[in-house]
Amino acid sequence: MVMLPALLLSETSQSALEFTRILATIGAVFVIYEYGFPTPSVIEFRYCAPYNRIRFLLMLALTLAPAYLISVVLDGHVPNGILATIAANSFAIMDFAYSPVTIVADTLAGGDVVMRGVVGQAIALNVMISLSCVLAFCAAVFSNLWRFGGSDFNMWLNLPTYKSYDMTSLQKRLKNSAFASLLIAFLVPVFGPTLADVAIVWMSNDGVLAPLAIIWVIAIWTYLPAIYVMRAVALIKVSVQGNEKEPQIDEFIMRL
Repeated sequence: MVMLPALLLSETSQSALEFTRILATIGAVFVIYEYGFPTPSVIEFRYCAPYNRIRFLLMLALTLAPAYLISVVLDGHVPNGILATIAANSFAIMDFAYSPVTIVADTLAGGDVVMRGVVGQAIALNVMISLSCVLAFCAAVFSNLWRFGGSDFNMWLNLPTYKSYDMTSLQKRLKNSAFASLLIAFLVPVFGPTLADVAIVWMSNDGVLAPLAIIWVIAIWTYLPAIYVMRAVALIKVSVQGNEKEPQIDEFIMRL
C-alpha cells in the first residue's frame, strides 16, 4: 500500500522511491510485530474482524484514487470514467469561497491551474469515498450486521487501554473516548489548510510540492476524520451492548 502511489507516478524520483521503501519496511515490521504476538499493544479491535481490514482498505482507496487522477494528468491525458465524473462533480459542489477543499487545493497546487483542478478533484473524490465508507460502517454496526460488545467481547484483546473491573466507569470512559474521537474527526477538516501549509514548508522544493507528497497529504487528511468517526461508533456500540447485557454482567466482567 505504501509503495503503490510511488509506483503509479511516472515522475517519481529515485530518492523518493528509496524513502518510500524505508517507510514501507517500517510499516511492515510494525504490523508483523503487532499481529505476531498474542498480547495487544497499539492496534485496537485486533480480534473484531473486519474492523482493521476496513481501515486498511479505506486507506488503500484514499491513496490510489488521487494517485490515479494525478498520474493521468501528469502523463498528459484527461481523466475519464465514473471515478473522474464523480470527482469532477463533487469538486464542483465543494469548490466555494473559504471551503477547506478549495484552500488546500490552491495551497498544494502552488499556482498551477491544471494541478489545482486535479488536486481539488482528488480531494473531493476522497471525501466521497470516506463518507460512503463511514455511512456503510455505521449502518452495519447499528443494524447488528456486525456485532460489537456483548458478553463474548474480549476487552483485553480488543481494547487493552480500557481494561476496568467497574462496569460504570468502563462505560463512562468508552463514551468519553467516543466523544473525543468525534471531536477530532470534526476538527481535522478545519485544520486541512494548516496541514497543507506545513507540508509546503517541510516537503516542498522552492514552494512546489512533489506529486507523491501531494497524494499523501490528501490521503492522510481525508483518512483521519473517517477512522475517528468509525472508532467513535465502535466505542459507543461496545458501551451500548454492555448496557443491554446487564443480566450477564458478571460473565462480561470476567472476560475483561
